Amino acid sequence: MKILVAVDQKKYSTHAVKEVAKLAANTWANVNLLAVQLKNIGRGKAATAKGTLDAADNPTVETLFQHRKAFLSSFDLQECPYAKTDGCDELAEVKKGVYEAVHLSKQTRKTLTIRLRTGNPGKEILSEAGEMESDLIVLGCDPANECGWESGVSTPRKVANDAHCSVLIAKAQKKVKRIVCCLDHDRVSQASLEMINQMVTLHGAQLTIVGLSETDTLRSELERKLDNILRYYQERDIEPWIELVDLASLDAFIAQEARWGLMALWMGKQSILEKALPKSKVNKLIKASEASVLILR
Repeated sequence: MKILVAVDQKKYSTHAVKEVAKLAANTWANVNLLAVQLKNIGRGKAATAKGTLDAADNPTVETLFQHRKAFLSSFDLQECPYAKTDGCDELAEVKKGVYEAVHLSKQTRKTLTIRLRTGNPGKEILSEAGEMESDLIVLGCDPANECGWESGVSTPRKVANDAHCSVLIAKAQKKVKRIVCCLDHDRVSQASLEMINQMVTLHGAQLTIVGLSETDTLRSELERKLDNILRYYQERDIEPWIELVDLASLDAFIAQEARWGLMALWMGKQSILEKALPKSKVNKLIKASEASVLILR
């Protein structure tokens, strides 16, 4: 599994890093820690003659290394699958506009990549995810500013809508008591089912599986299709609640249930949710909901 966690200098990014650390400890994922710096920010002494960025002269670089330290502190020193910090606090330019920390130790079971890109935050996060073939993008957001980001109010929404992989928008540090998951029971991917399993395990939360139906769908037919999903989780010692919701009532249902902590939506290709929840409604959910939002693909 490959996880890209995008960070800026705000507290919500610290929360996102901690969430990724918990997930990485459970899955032993390869993790890419990324910050984006706008091109028009003057770097002064930050860029040296040899094309490196130093934490002492660049607040964004300093923040990246602070997040690395926080991530690694979540692991037992002896069991950590990632390279221990080698004391290096600078990033070397690996290609135009892209900087990376080069670790001395290569003898690690999993990789923790530290990178900085310059440009538009949303565009650069998506480019990084594509180049690294990420399975999941995680980023925090500011609930007091329409779930915005430090340098771009719409960044989390753009990433959630345009990414080709799953995206977790991790909101304020609120206990996740219940995970409400709207699935397209006909097409949901195995990877998405496993991601939900991981979230339930990490948070010790109750899982609600929402079966979506259109007006002419027979209740018995929908229950039969949900049975395989139900058995999948029961085999993993998870007992989900099952709720059947008509597509016409989905907006009202989401508004009512989003208070529980995490709302997961399967938005893969040809998902029934693509029709029920266009980008405008997904944006509204991300902006207004108290819950973290997991877009599964």
